[in-house]
Amino acid sequence: MIKIATPKLEELAQKHYEALKSKFKFPTCKYSLEEVITAKPEKLHEIAMHYKGNHKFDMMIKAYKKFTVKVDDDTYDAYKLAKDLNVTVCPYCNRNYTFTVRSKNGSTRPQFDHFYDKATYPILALSFYNLIPSCPTCNTSIKGRKEFSLTTHVHPYVDGFDDKACFSLHVKESSFYYDEKGFDLELNSNDAKAQKNIKDFALEEIYKNHKDIVLELIQKSVMYNESYIEELMQNYEGTLFKNEEDLLRLIFGGYISDEDLDKRPLSKLTKDILEQLEII
Repeated sequence: MIKIATPKLEELAQKHYEALKSKFKFPTCKYSLEEVITAKPEKLHEIAMHYKGNHKFDMMIKAYKKFTVKVDDDTYDAYKLAKDLNVTVCPYCNRNYTFTVRSKNGSTRPQFDHFYDKATYPILALSFYNLIPSCPTCNTSIKGRKEFSLTTHVHPYVDGFDDKACFSLHVKESSFYYDEKGFDLELNSNDAKAQKNIKDFALEEIYKNHKDIVLELIQKSVMYNESYIEELMQNYEGTLFKNEEDLLRLIFGGYISDEDLDKRPLSKLTKDILEQLEII
């Protein structure tokens, strides 16, 4: 999982509140509507635990459904929020693009997963930090209404896997450099929350379908050895690419800096395997 690092999140949360505050009547409770809408993850958890299963806030779910319906270009809705966040790769799996495109010929945007399920926590149905832009596979097909909490799972507005979880290949036989059957691909973690994310999003099982990508990384690591990379740097640095990091991205197809892993699918996988192969 990759941390959502969109700049000025607090400003976007406030914009979200200002656009929604007049759309419905909020019941009297311990927290103001502004607190509920803009609550950061720690505060979200507090509100969630206080009002779990309280259905006097079901009107928030109805308001969320209206929020997801595309009306026009001037109305603040889920498309506007997705565009503001500019999360282009699913933070949960780092496998699928989640571009937001709105045009006369058709529109698409990421789905919004409710980290705290809206059926159980209706009060948080429109809370900014409870709306996680994600791909349909993670949101609808796999996560669904599974019970998630800040105390049990990694929240993408708080953290990513980074060093909490790592992909690794385990060689089984000498054919590993030309046959996928020659190695296993694993996703391991010693962090309890990361382990829950891995299990509940079936990440290890799903990523085994990307062994072809790992095989290509293995093969390219042999073809593009250290001396060849040095030669390419001498011949093309400053023309075809800016630096060695750019060259490695060009060769291996993924970003390798932690701060860039959200820019392209499978970048976390690529980075971890290249580190194991001692390319980076």
